Amino acid sequence: MHYVRAEAVRWVDQVWPGWVEVHLPESDGTVALLVDKVPVFDYDDRLVPGAELPMSIQIPCDVLDWFVGQGGIRSAFIRLHFDVEDQSGRTMFKVDGGRLDHQS
Repeated sequence: MHYVRAEAVRWVDQVWPGWVEVHLPESDGTVALLVDKVPVFDYDDRLVPGAELPMSIQIPCDVLDWFVGQGGIRSAFIRLHFDVEDQSGRTMFKVDGGRLDHQS
């Protein structure tokens, strides 16, 4: 399984299950703004109510394709698990390959 590194930046609502805003840097220099329930973004139980933000997190994702991005950097076209979408309704993102981790 692949995980993409992102950053939880602020609490939208801390009442269970909690909602958090996450920034996902894309390979073109833009930042995708994601807002969803804490369990969607937190597989290791670090995003608990009252936790200090910003916090680096990893979001499970599928790598759909690899390509060479700006500056010759290896990048990936990914889809986040749990149907996570950004504020524009996008569910697929282009990220630098160095932002991805692979875990068995």
